[in-house]
Amino acid sequence: MPSCPHVHHCAGQGRRPRTASMPECRSTGGPCPPCGGARPGAQARPRAAPVHRRPSDRGRAPLTAPPHRQAALVIGLAVAAVGLATTVPLPLYGAYAAAGGYGAGALALAFACYATTAIVTAPLLGPLPDRIGRRPCVLLGVACAALSTLLLSLLPGIPALAAARVAQGFAMGCVTGAAAAWAAELTGNGQEGQAAAGRRAAGVIATATIGSFATGGLLTLAALALAPAADPPVTFAAHLGFAALLLVLVARLPETLPRRGDLPRGGWLRRPAFPPGTWPTTLAILPGWSATGAVLTSVPAVLAAEGLPLAGPAAACAMMAVGVLAQLAVRRIPPRRAVALGLLLLTVGAAVTFWGAATRGLWPLLLGGPVVGVAVYALVYPGGLAAVAEAASGEERARAVAGFFVMAHLGFSAGPLAVGLAVDALDAPAAFALAWGVIALSAAALLPRLRGAAGAADPG
Repeated sequence: MPSCPHVHHCAGQGRRPRTASMPECRSTGGPCPPCGGARPGAQARPRAAPVHRRPSDRGRAPLTAPPHRQAALVIGLAVAAVGLATTVPLPLYGAYAAAGGYGAGALALAFACYATTAIVTAPLLGPLPDRIGRRPCVLLGVACAALSTLLLSLLPGIPALAAARVAQGFAMGCVTGAAAAWAAELTGNGQEGQAAAGRRAAGVIATATIGSFATGGLLTLAALALAPAADPPVTFAAHLGFAALLLVLVARLPETLPRRGDLPRGGWLRRPAFPPGTWPTTLAILPGWSATGAVLTSVPAVLAAEGLPLAGPAAACAMMAVGVLAQLAVRRIPPRRAVALGLLLLTVGAAVTFWGAATRGLWPLLLGGPVVGVAVYALVYPGGLAAVAEAASGEERARAVAGFFVMAHLGFSAGPLAVGLAVDALDAPAAFALAWGVIALSAAALLPRLRGAAGAADPG
């Protein structure tokens, strides 16, 4: 019979094997896991160590607990509930502004509350899952998402939209850091299992995010087409029911954060960082998310004031749906090359979209919107994020990603607000022409730096 490597370890700790065929291990109090106390001539069978839990650990999942097979799906649906809250009311933005007599600037200001909230709370919400736990963060995020939909259901208008966007920004900040880690911890088992579970969990969370962003507005457009008199659309009630169901399901999952005192937690704040060499790919997100924000706010507001309330939302939904689906087709492009290609497409797509909005042309809107979506959602955004992730590691990687999102949310708030104010101060064609000029100049300034860096990194 092969010897057990734990025999000498146990004997060295003052414990001796009970028999030659069944050694006793100090680490488990029973047969050694490698040999399982196999008898001569019998096949060795590994035996898992028993799990001892203290009363204070109730409700928490130990690392050796059986994996929860459906946990990743439930957590992914919770992320989808938060994402749907941001896009379900999208087709009504222009109607909110027109009904209250607000201009494009007021709509852009309310819209920017989401990104402003994300910027302000990012240093606190980043480490929050490691301070209070994964489950409380996800529950809080889903609850805030439901609150935003409830506000717009009861008080439709620009003031309620501003408050709802604050709740949505806080909700997304809560679930972003907690969901992927929690899903991986609940579905993994051991070191190798944790690595595979991490990849599966990231895929589920990414699919939930992309799917919710792509379908929320389309579902509301379909609801308006089927029941135009419904106020609010049936998708609002459906989202509230979906969020309530997820609160129940998420609450049933066990917490995985070790109890207080077991592990170091770090500080309450996480400052963003910008690794050297990533400024071109990071700055490219400014014109990218500024353009998408303008398509989501100023374009629908202008068209709604011209008697076309659904033309702007149709272009915005096409932009998001095509853009996020295109990620699957172009994900193998190197990061810097993807950002450069995205900036080129952005200048073309923004020109066509803004021209359609200025001339009330439906086909330019439906053609230009998807080009903008592919440029930003499939190329500039994932390429810039991958570039900063490759340039750092460990805690610095988390800070680098936080820095990238600070710049992204700055573009998502300041850019649309500037376009909206320009529409109110000037006429729509002049404002959109000015916005396109800024995008084109930004691309012209960044492209040489991106190409130079890409050529140095990949001479072939």
